[in-house]
Amino acid sequence: MKILHLNSNFLYTRIYENLLDNMDENFEHIIFNPRKKGNNIVVKSKYQVYDPEIINKFDSYLTFHRRNKSLNYLRKNLKINDDILVHAHTLSNDGVLAYSLFKKYGCNYILTIRNTDVNFTLKYKKHLIPLFKKVLINAKIIIFPNYSYKNKLKAYFENNESIINKIDNSIVIQNGIEPIWLNNIQSTKKNINIKKEINLLYVGRIYKQKNIHRVLTAIKSLNEISNLKINYKIVGEIIDLEYFEKIKSITEFNYLGAKTKTEIIEIMKQCEIFIMPSENETFGLVYIEALTQNLPIIYSKNEGIDGYFEDESLGKAVDPFDVNAIIDAINYVVDNYSDIQITLEDKTIFENFKWENIGYNYNQLYKESKW
Repeated sequence: MKILHLNSNFLYTRIYENLLDNMDENFEHIIFNPRKKGNNIVVKSKYQVYDPEIINKFDSYLTFHRRNKSLNYLRKNLKINDDILVHAHTLSNDGVLAYSLFKKYGCNYILTIRNTDVNFTLKYKKHLIPLFKKVLINAKIIIFPNYSYKNKLKAYFENNESIINKIDNSIVIQNGIEPIWLNNIQSTKKNINIKKEINLLYVGRIYKQKNIHRVLTAIKSLNEISNLKINYKIVGEIIDLEYFEKIKSITEFNYLGAKTKTEIIEIMKQCEIFIMPSENETFGLVYIEALTQNLPIIYSKNEGIDGYFEDESLGKAVDPFDVNAIIDAINYVVDNYSDIQITLEDKTIFENFKWENIGYNYNQLYKESKW
């Protein structure tokens, strides 16, 4: 069975390679990932990847122009017919292309909705809403990486019965975490001592949308007005150097640089709380990685993992734009630390984040969606 993946991000993250590695060998995966000239490839894939350099900076806005270039390339380089199942990994570019293949060749397609779709595409491409409606309605099934985006899309199209029915019948499939985290799940409960320094941790790339500046503002306030003494450890690659220099003026923090996964596990052992209330977040596997090390999490409301676990059971969801809410969340986690540690004794919560289980779910989905 042939699966054509329309995935404009395949070569820039290992997530999709991990998925395909855990699926049935009977599937023949073909990936179409058009690229901008000069973009550095992260993944040297073992799969059949078509990655022509046909995208320019204007194609983010010229949706039809980009689609036409992709259609012309696929028509010339692939034999496309209705025996192929298409998986479009975003709505805007990949989904529009999948819908065109559906109309022209009769290929069924499944559609994944991601961060850029709900936080950018529907907001800034309103002139394409009639087209997006057709893409959604004609998808064999819709997949969401989290419950937040499912709820957001449903609210956006609340007056369209056909789309609401499609969303109601959609499924949520999260991504998986690397085996190193599952092989090193922490069994020892953590303790917190408010008379000693409390270490908060951030792990991820460093740029404005990750909201480090508001977390630092919250920490500064707590250190000034409460009895808590909080230290903030930051791990990750600096993407925006100007932003990084600016946040240094807010309050002191401990920047540890980019680290390996093994090193991060050791750093997590020295910390009490993981905090990353991003302005937007597709899922945020680092939250799950932190939970494997018994770190309570502070995360964004209506983004990422919000809604995946019972509210406040493993940490606290906050409005990422509200510093006071971040302050309240830190206080909540400190006050309820022991209860959260008891909840974290249940390690079965990590079963859904094993790639072999996620691969099995996609095996069934592809087979059911072919016809």
